[in-house]
Amino acid sequence: MRTCRVLLLPSLVVLGVGCGGGGSTEIDAASTEGDGGGDGDGGSSADARVLPDAAVATCTPKNGTTVGVVTVATGLDTPLMITGAPGDPRLFVIEQTGAIRVIKDGQLLAAPFLDLSGTSGPVMCCSERGLLGIAFHPDFRNNDRFYVHFSRKPDGDHVIAEFQANPGADTAVLASRRDLMVFDDPFTNHNGGMIEFGNDGKLYIAIGDGGSGGDPGDRAQNDASLFGKLLRIDVDTRTGSKQYGIPTDNPFASSADGANDPRPEVWHKGLRNPFRFSFDRANGNVYIGDVGQEIWEEIDVAANTPGINWGWDDREGRHCYEPGTGCLTAGRVEPVVEHNQSTGWDSIIGGQVYRGSCFPDLAGTYFYGDYSAQRLWAFEYAGGAAVNNRQAITAALGNITAIHADSLGELYVVSHNGTIRRIVVP
Repeated sequence: MRTCRVLLLPSLVVLGVGCGGGGSTEIDAASTEGDGGGDGDGGSSADARVLPDAAVATCTPKNGTTVGVVTVATGLDTPLMITGAPGDPRLFVIEQTGAIRVIKDGQLLAAPFLDLSGTSGPVMCCSERGLLGIAFHPDFRNNDRFYVHFSRKPDGDHVIAEFQANPGADTAVLASRRDLMVFDDPFTNHNGGMIEFGNDGKLYIAIGDGGSGGDPGDRAQNDASLFGKLLRIDVDTRTGSKQYGIPTDNPFASSADGANDPRPEVWHKGLRNPFRFSFDRANGNVYIGDVGQEIWEEIDVAANTPGINWGWDDREGRHCYEPGTGCLTAGRVEPVVEHNQSTGWDSIIGGQVYRGSCFPDLAGTYFYGDYSAQRLWAFEYAGGAAVNNRQAITAALGNITAIHADSLGELYVVSHNGTIRRIVVP
């Protein structure tokens, strides 16, 4: 993401159009009847601890591939990400300025879940800095642990920190903070930011190439650098003096880890600014939205195997970048989708594959967008390629910052102007 521009949308009605080019459908943003939704309450927990009811789908499944959106919440402060905790019906939204907000039973709670903002908070905002990522431990319902990625005051360094939630409450314990990783950032931009637990239970961390422009330090292709990488760590163990473990199947797990040695945390390399990525919950495939430099915005997809080189800065999209001709191509994995910036794309926002139960015909559809283009796009991944890549919604949704699932696999779109919408079949 390049900037912190905000576009205010006054409308309460959003037009959804068919993925296959069908007619438009008007959806009342205030109505959620029959649209599924993943934030519904239901069921109960047999856990002896005081816990919120487990997430249970309460929708009546609806067929169709025409999609629209309904508004779930407004009035947030520069939201960047939405997610659910495993087995939890609540929605959690991070605000760039440093607060984590809760949407519960369809209502945005006034009190933050955790507040790292303000003059006394540790988060440095804004432009491309701030509270950038959140992920809940796979066993959150039993251990209350979650993780955040933020830019630290006063230097803007990257921090990956662990916190504890208050069981049975809509708050977390500020004093529970434990820093897992802290590392310098040479420039203010290209911070990446997304963190996500994979299907393997490991925590993945997307870090940009260090910033400026054109990767002047050639960090993305340098295995001794954390920048321009997808990192992979184990939050349940410790390796040496590290506050986390190094999975034994990481490409450089046995590295001596000296200043000029490959970093054992590295899982993939060759990324410019992977602001948003995700995993397909059904098969573990990784989907990365990598923000482009001069011409090309790209979506990368592959089985989540170790050691993938996504090509930057030898290549931008499917094209040579450095040098402009005759660049290295061997071993570089090309994107499945690219968009030219001349068409209004500027900062691609990787989304997620739909794996909810409310709209079965959408299963396997990957949704993504762009901060500047403001529209929702979709495709299916089959045979190593993006199939039927199309514009899913023609109405402008504001500056999109995330497209992500709740605990039940239902998808939500976050706009930087403070609006949260759910993807539905009208």
